[in-house]
Amino acid sequence: MAATSIGRNRSPLAVLLDPNTDIPLGERDIRVEDYLNDKIQTTTDLESLKSLVASVEAQKEQLEDQLKDARRKLSTAKSFSTNRNSSMLQQTQEFERQQASVQERLMIVTSSDTPEEATRRLRGPLEKLRKLQLAERYIDMLEYIENLKDSARGCLPQNPKEALKPYTQLKELAIQLQALQEPAVSPARRCPNSSPMALTKKCIKCFGTIRSSIVSGHLVELSRNEGAAVHLTTYAQKTSTGLWVEMKRIMSDEFESVLKKSKWPDPRVELPQGWSDSFGKLLDLQAPEIIAAREPLVLLPMSVLAKAFILQFRYHFFSDKPTNHPHQLGDYFFEWFLGTIAKWENFFRENVGPVLAAHFRGNILAGNTLYVDPVAALITALLPVLKEKVDALVAQISDEPQYLSRFMVQLLNFDEAVRARFNYDGGNPEYGWKGLSWEVMDTWFERWLEVEKAFAFQRYKEIMDAPDSGLVDYDSSGLGKTKPTYGATKVTDLILTVTFQYNKLRRFSHKFRFLVNIQAEILDQYLGRLKDSLDVYQTITSAVGRTLHGVTKEQQAALEGVGGLESLCKVFGSAEHLISMLNDWSNEEFFVDLWDQLQDRAKVTRVEDNLVGNMTYTEVKDCTSEAVGSQDEGSVFDVTIKDFRNLRNKAEALIVNALKYKFPANFSQYLSKPEWQTIDSAPLSSLSLVSVTPELDQPLQILQRNLDFLHRTLANAPFKRVCRESLESLERLLFDDVLLRQEFSTLGAARFMQDVAAIQGVVDSCMPRGSASALGMPKLKEGAALLNLPLEAGEGRMPLQEACQEIYAGGAQAKEALENLGMTHLTIFEARSILGRRLEVHQD
Repeated sequence: MAATSIGRNRSPLAVLLDPNTDIPLGERDIRVEDYLNDKIQTTTDLESLKSLVASVEAQKEQLEDQLKDARRKLSTAKSFSTNRNSSMLQQTQEFERQQASVQERLMIVTSSDTPEEATRRLRGPLEKLRKLQLAERYIDMLEYIENLKDSARGCLPQNPKEALKPYTQLKELAIQLQALQEPAVSPARRCPNSSPMALTKKCIKCFGTIRSSIVSGHLVELSRNEGAAVHLTTYAQKTSTGLWVEMKRIMSDEFESVLKKSKWPDPRVELPQGWSDSFGKLLDLQAPEIIAAREPLVLLPMSVLAKAFILQFRYHFFSDKPTNHPHQLGDYFFEWFLGTIAKWENFFRENVGPVLAAHFRGNILAGNTLYVDPVAALITALLPVLKEKVDALVAQISDEPQYLSRFMVQLLNFDEAVRARFNYDGGNPEYGWKGLSWEVMDTWFERWLEVEKAFAFQRYKEIMDAPDSGLVDYDSSGLGKTKPTYGATKVTDLILTVTFQYNKLRRFSHKFRFLVNIQAEILDQYLGRLKDSLDVYQTITSAVGRTLHGVTKEQQAALEGVGGLESLCKVFGSAEHLISMLNDWSNEEFFVDLWDQLQDRAKVTRVEDNLVGNMTYTEVKDCTSEAVGSQDEGSVFDVTIKDFRNLRNKAEALIVNALKYKFPANFSQYLSKPEWQTIDSAPLSSLSLVSVTPELDQPLQILQRNLDFLHRTLANAPFKRVCRESLESLERLLFDDVLLRQEFSTLGAARFMQDVAAIQGVVDSCMPRGSASALGMPKLKEGAALLNLPLEAGEGRMPLQEACQEIYAGGAQAKEALENLGMTHLTIFEARSILGRRLEVHQD
């Protein structure tokens, strides 16, 4: 066994060789030996030798059967391959023979020398054949359309739901045909059948599939190349439209015949039995139209019920009746419409409401008022004839501005009345009914805006030209309020009137156009007029202005007395009135909504794009507010308010200057009075009876006159500001040019004290009642009091000499002395200067 194993290892590739020819004879039994060694290793294995031999025999038979089956399949495959090659060769030869025969016959028939020439001569007959086949398809299609129409007719009026099936098929067919009629198609979308013959055959086949409602893309090409396709499309559309009209007429006639039994529209007679069934059939017929509606839709049964009302409307407002005169505008037919709806409201709610609710119960439209609210449905049914009347009337009066203006307001008010009185939303609960004015504005807004603008500016011109335009309106408000001019009051009334003209418009762009083109422009012109008034005042009152521009005596005389102040107060009061009104309007709902809509637009619009119409971002900001597009608070009047506020502040500053600059001239004689050193032998107790200096009488009268006028014309706050600033100037004038420049005897000091008290008395007499703080000249009063210290101590008052010693001592002692005297406005230096003006101080 060992020797055998060594010999076997010498031939490792024996398994790859044919045992019959390649394996040496001595090695042919090695595999048998290995098998036996594996199966018989012990003596007990000999007992299974018989079964082992049987197993080997069975395996041998299986291998022999598999070999026979493989040989049989190989023989069959070889035979099939031989036969197929022979058949293909025969078919190829037969095709070549037939092709040659066809070409030969073509040349014989056409007497052509070449196949190409024969094909060219046959093209005409083939085209006729193609058209004949196409005509056959068109006839089939026409027959199919007629069958659909007859099928729909046959279901009416008994079963409108069944009639909808063939009608729907016909409608879809018309839509498909229309969609295929394209004016032009790119080459990439052309029919893939490039061959003319293939195009004809393939497309005719595709056209035939329409009968099963499957429209192939090949029909697109056919429809463009065949003129008859256009006529077929038109015929299908007309047939479907005509069928729908006929179906509605049949069902409507049935419902109308039912209504005639009750002598409709007589509210005293109850509706007959079965009317609700006919009502429901009409709704069933209209079901596809209702589902597809994107605008308020007139329900078919409601159109039948509204027919009598429409006839009445046409009789009154489309005939030669006086109620149809264009100049009557909407005085009659708007009221007729609202009155008719109100009259029949309860009837429709009681009788029609339940039928509509039952029909649309569980439907997606159950929450839409157009279909479940009978009053809304009635309004929708009557609106078309009303719109027809409105359109005709607007066209008639478009060249008559007065009537057009009035009617547009009537139309807007009517729309609002329908919404408010009958809760009509046009089927759009979110935004509400657009109104009849919506479509009217599409055509006539520009004309109406032009008319309203002309009227507004004509009225503005009349206001400015009126004799009382520049007069102060003292009756407009009570004492303590700024008084505007009559012109300012009328301008604000004009702006308010314009707002009433357009505040019911629904479109933001229309409202903004009114605001910018009319209201803002009027305010801008009035602002310019007030600015011009200030410019004229400054020109007249300045030496340079009088020199450059020239001033007449009449102009100068107009500013004498309170004339100058009045001219400035007119500007101040008018600007203040406009500011107050614009602030109030900015908080009104209409202008707040307008501002919010503007901000919403600004947030989604780029800065370089137009924001409203043709207006850019910058233009809108310049005429409304700098806050446009930002998170800041604002209003549409911010820019205008700012301009009027600047003008008001300028006018206030000029009022103050007018008082200040006149003080030196008015007090000139008083300032130069040489009698302050007069010595009187009268006892000290009689000094309180000292009279006011005579030279002060005229300045006091002028001051009293000016302050009285300002108190009567200005509100308390600006009046106090003007008084405070002007009295500060007067205080400096008297303090520097009298108190610190003149020398005073005891009598002179007492008289000066009386003069200051007299001035203060004039100021106090003009102050508003209940004023929290009195205005005056505290520093001057303290100076006069210090100047009037007595020569001898008495009644708790510090004597003059003691005051001089302590104040001249300086430091804390001087401050303490002034505090003891109750003087908080004077400095130590000023106190020393005042004490130095007393003659008695120098005499001692």
